[in-house]
Amino acid sequence: MAPPPGDTFEPGIQQTLLEYQAILENASVGILFTRDRKVLHCNPRSSEIYGWPHGELVGQPGSVFYPSQEAYEAMGRQAGPLLACGELLDVELSMRRKDGSEVYCHMRAKAINPANTAEGTIWIIEDISERKREQASLDELLQRQQAILENASVGILFTRNGQIVHCNPRMEAIYGWAPGSLIGEYARAFFADDEDYRAFGAAVGPMLARGELVDIAWRHARRNDGVVIWSRHLAKAQPNLDGSPGAIWISEDISAQKAAQQALADARHELERRVEERTQELATINEQLQHEIAERAAAEQHLRTEEARFRDLSEMSSDWFWEMDANLCFTEISGGHLASPPSKEGSALGKQRWDLPIVGVTPEQWAEHRRALDARQPFKDFVYQLRNRDGELRWCVINGKPVFEDGIFKGYRGTGSDITQRKQAEQRVEFLAYHDPLTGLPNRLLLEDRLQQAITQADRNRSGLALVFLDLDNFKKINDSLGHATGDALLKEVATRLKHCVRDSDTISRQGGDEFVLILREQHGTESCLPVLAKIMELLQEPFFSDGNELSTSASIGVALYPQDGSDFDILRKKADMAMYRAKEAGRNTYRFFDEAMDEEAVEHLLMRSGLRRALERGEFVLHYQPQIELGSGRVIGVEALLRWEHPEFGLIHPARFVPVAEDSGLIVPIGDWVIQEACRQAQAWQNAGMPALMMAVNLSAVQFQRGSIEDTVVQALAGTGLDPSRLELELTESILIQDVEQVMTTVRRLKQLGVKLAIDDFGTGYSSLSYLKRFDIDKLKIDQSFIRDLASDPDDAAIVRAIIQMAHSLDLLTIAEGVETPDLLLQLQSFGCDEAQGYHFARPMPAAEFELYMGSRKTGLH
Repeated sequence: MAPPPGDTFEPGIQQTLLEYQAILENASVGILFTRDRKVLHCNPRSSEIYGWPHGELVGQPGSVFYPSQEAYEAMGRQAGPLLACGELLDVELSMRRKDGSEVYCHMRAKAINPANTAEGTIWIIEDISERKREQASLDELLQRQQAILENASVGILFTRNGQIVHCNPRMEAIYGWAPGSLIGEYARAFFADDEDYRAFGAAVGPMLARGELVDIAWRHARRNDGVVIWSRHLAKAQPNLDGSPGAIWISEDISAQKAAQQALADARHELERRVEERTQELATINEQLQHEIAERAAAEQHLRTEEARFRDLSEMSSDWFWEMDANLCFTEISGGHLASPPSKEGSALGKQRWDLPIVGVTPEQWAEHRRALDARQPFKDFVYQLRNRDGELRWCVINGKPVFEDGIFKGYRGTGSDITQRKQAEQRVEFLAYHDPLTGLPNRLLLEDRLQQAITQADRNRSGLALVFLDLDNFKKINDSLGHATGDALLKEVATRLKHCVRDSDTISRQGGDEFVLILREQHGTESCLPVLAKIMELLQEPFFSDGNELSTSASIGVALYPQDGSDFDILRKKADMAMYRAKEAGRNTYRFFDEAMDEEAVEHLLMRSGLRRALERGEFVLHYQPQIELGSGRVIGVEALLRWEHPEFGLIHPARFVPVAEDSGLIVPIGDWVIQEACRQAQAWQNAGMPALMMAVNLSAVQFQRGSIEDTVVQALAGTGLDPSRLELELTESILIQDVEQVMTTVRRLKQLGVKLAIDDFGTGYSSLSYLKRFDIDKLKIDQSFIRDLASDPDDAAIVRAIIQMAHSLDLLTIAEGVETPDLLLQLQSFGCDEAQGYHFARPMPAAEFELYMGSRKTGLH
């Protein structure tokens, strides 16, 4: 760090400090110094990795980097002993950015002074998130390649330093080895003796050393039964990632082919021997002529039989053999039942290869091939496509070498193979790398590329484009109720319908789950997008039919425009996502365009959410209490506990701002637990201080009721504070009672068994129903202030309030009115027979200390 103003150092020391500061500020890794578990100093790269503006990390506790307090404490347990001993901590783990997103880091840490660890710790941080994602993609690709390897019809193995490190099941089957037993063996295991092994090495070693492709046939003995087989080996040196020498071997059992060839050679040899013997004896043994002719005929018949057998074996192979004359015209083509190349029955004989209906070869490739032929050079791996006898287009690869007799060029001969399955597998792997396997639509990788192309075109044409983020409404319910097969069918149908809504130049992508993203080119603002959006919403609402089920769905759509809303994929996608969530908040089945207000709200939401995590730990929450008055006597018979947030920077924050954020993040559960505990504690503390026993009313959030363990929370609060359960009143919203009714009834029944009171909050604003008033053991109805506010001036509100009170009394329920602000409202509620009330007419919500003063100064009677 640079010396502070006024400090002077020797020139050499000052220069060294400046150099260290430059290194720190420009390092490609994060460098961070901590002391007492707080950030003392960090370089810009640290702030960038964790998503903090530079400078704001200073003073922050170490826990801000971890996804949870548990993760932070676990790190402390791991790092503490090492750092205390002056040892190096070296870990990779998932950490948290300021916005709550995940970042995967490689961290190294060591005490600055091992002799005194209190002086602090230096941390070196490297962002390895991209490497982790690339590793996951590589693992998926390797799994697919492994599936191809395991099911190959030929044997395949890999070596390192001459030792077998991997092989497929076919390789083990060919040579009679038990599954897995070849791993760790050396090539010597395939040979009967050392001499045979050395001979094979002499044949293939130089070719492997030169990096050439080995193509050799060799005889081996099978391990399990000792049967001698012939194998054809293709091999090539392939260094391993660690630099060690290695090779890949592809082996095929060609015993049948060799047997046929040997039989043919034996027959020919025998025929030639006998013909020679008979010719020599013809002059002296004329009487044996007929006998010799018969033997020759028999030998010829045997030869034809062997040739026919060889031809049959060739026809059953996927390879074929071909010959050309000196003019490069086909004179022989045989074999290859899979590829079915042109044969004598076709029109290939007498033609040159380029006269055939070959496709898939560029002019440049043809020219290179013909140059090799004109130079009378061998060639390998010439790939092309040709239709077989059934009209099916197949991929073929051929190899050939020139034939010379007495130095005179006679033509070419070679082999061909059908590689259609290999090509199809390669194409499938490439397709899956850039497309969604379910719908066939582009995936995120291809979408990013398409968007960059669209942006380039928009800049060139001085136009714009729209990025549309579409999320299906209620798709999870369809998936959970009807099964994933129906869900998949629905997703494919949605993809089909979306294609009918856009142009060929536009792009539709599935991002996973029920999310789709569209790129609409040549858009000049919101108006030009509206017809497409309307068509999408109309088509998606038409019924779907799957396995006899008629389904309907809709979509929430968010739109971000280029260049107005952003200039790259991440920004546009983020803003379209914000707009989509705004569409969901608006009731779903609609669309919203991004505007800057969304961005500001998102930032506020993020800051609020981040602050809420720390507020509970720092004790920033407080409860205010509003008195509840018994209208018949005027006595204060209870209070409602109302949550407030005393933010260190923004002051007192009203719950309307932070409670929705807490519910959305799930933080409402621990906050709600704290409210119940604190309310019970305060109620008991007042009672211990000699105040009258009051009813403590506490609101329950629907999220807290669904996700938390409300029964355990209440039991612990009552047991820990000693409060009489009958003095605790839990206020439930109507939305709680209508979700999973049986489970809610069970929970409510247990709460009532504890002795607590239950009230329905904001009665009349939700799904008011006599049925659940009968089914749930409710004690009180709380009439929403929206009915109370205009009670004196609106006859409809007066009729509703009167009806609620009469209905409640008929069911032996108490009623309490909230929002009572004037004497006229109080008098009218008394005339209706309302039991209790609260509102500004009596008192505003106040801290506990003020409430105690309020109770001390209050006189009996209504105020």
